[in-house]
Amino acid sequence: MAEKKGSFNVVDLFMLGFGAIVGVGWSVTLNNWMGTGGGPGPAAIGYAIATLGLIPVAFVYAELAPAIPVAGGAVAYSYKAFGDKMAFVAGWFLAMGYISIIPWEAIFICDIMAYILPFLKSGNPIYTLAGTDIFLPAIIMGLVLGIIIITVNWRGAGSAAKFQTGVTLLLLTGAALAVIFLFVKASPENLQPFYDNYKNKPHSSAIGGAMSIFAIAPFYFSGFDTIAQGAEDAGGVNPKNIGRVIVGALTCAGALYCLMLISSGMCMPWQDFVQYQAPVVSTVMTDLYPGALGVALYWITMVAALTGLLSTWNGFYVAGSRLLMGLGRAALIPAFFAKQHPKYGTPWGGNIFCGIMLFVGPFLGIGLIDPLTVVGSTGFVISWGLSALCAYKLRNSDPDMNRPYRMPGGKGMAILAAVLCAFFLVNMLIPALPGWMGKTAFIIFLCWAVLGLIFWFATAKYRNSIPMEERTKDLFQAVIKG
Repeated sequence: MAEKKGSFNVVDLFMLGFGAIVGVGWSVTLNNWMGTGGGPGPAAIGYAIATLGLIPVAFVYAELAPAIPVAGGAVAYSYKAFGDKMAFVAGWFLAMGYISIIPWEAIFICDIMAYILPFLKSGNPIYTLAGTDIFLPAIIMGLVLGIIIITVNWRGAGSAAKFQTGVTLLLLTGAALAVIFLFVKASPENLQPFYDNYKNKPHSSAIGGAMSIFAIAPFYFSGFDTIAQGAEDAGGVNPKNIGRVIVGALTCAGALYCLMLISSGMCMPWQDFVQYQAPVVSTVMTDLYPGALGVALYWITMVAALTGLLSTWNGFYVAGSRLLMGLGRAALIPAFFAKQHPKYGTPWGGNIFCGIMLFVGPFLGIGLIDPLTVVGSTGFVISWGLSALCAYKLRNSDPDMNRPYRMPGGKGMAILAAVLCAFFLVNMLIPALPGWMGKTAFIIFLCWAVLGLIFWFATAKYRNSIPMEERTKDLFQAVIKG
């Protein structure tokens, strides 16, 4: 028997989105953000502008998610607005984003657990990948934690929602305490020099440093669209609140990122801060507060970092499995992905595929983090931009469609969101610009695009064997039943 509708309430949806957005970047890669931007000031400006730039995209999802509350999100929006070709493009590149995050989290959780349990990276490595040694105990730990995520999601949306809410509350508590205790030691003088090209990035000013953040920011904001993926399991939530939660989760995450950058940049000379090893916030606490308080803050922020990893891992597992189910319902990928668990109602094929990708992560190393980050950003920006075009198109082609939440600005807001996404994308794809993704990420991106073309043509016979009416009914079955 499939799980009942209403597995997610409004708090669960916020926790799903916020927990998926924030994750662990604020704790383990904060010094990399500073280095990338040329200082905490330019990096904070970059994140503030990115937040403002993505709010129109959040408004797009706020309108579309409650209007079309089905698994697949951007796939369903594109299918309704433009047909199956655009739906495949949107889904394929969104899948690139989701799939990059699932092993990304597995890599980092192995890395952080090794700080708590040093034996995980002791002895001789079994191999080296991208300049990073890989150890068998760390792999085993990653696989064990991965089994927990798979089990939680296999048993239904309600189980996943409870898990997500619990770990995100721990994340919020730890992050809030970190900001408070960092500000206690703050001095504005520590923000100087305001700009310094610390990591030899392709920029020479604070403006260029802020623009370089645009290449990674979409990755660290990407979780807000997980709320759209969970909309089908939120039958008891006021549809207007789904839209509000999407905008609220993104705005709160952006505020936290800026606060973390400023507070950490002011707690000591920022050029000293960037020298710390991950998990940087936890390690800094022991130097700022010698004695028992520092030890307590170390463990509080360490637990918050781990729960942040788990919240993002779980959030994107939830979203990724439902995206694949949407693609399967539209016959854009094999029918196996459209199946649901007969007892729990969870995506059968999507859970299996995401589980495989989860198990790949522990076998990779921290050396692949940067390319995976930018590749993920690229996939999300493409999908978000197409969703914005869908919102504009549907305002014209289906003006009477039920829209429980209507984005402010109407069609103008949709066009603004599409233009901003195009700006983010160009900044990542052109080598001369500060946000250039780099050769490794660009090669991965091209390979994924070519693979998509091959997959589209290889599945044409299967797709065309199913009448368009049947595919549409399967994709939008939740709306039809509602």
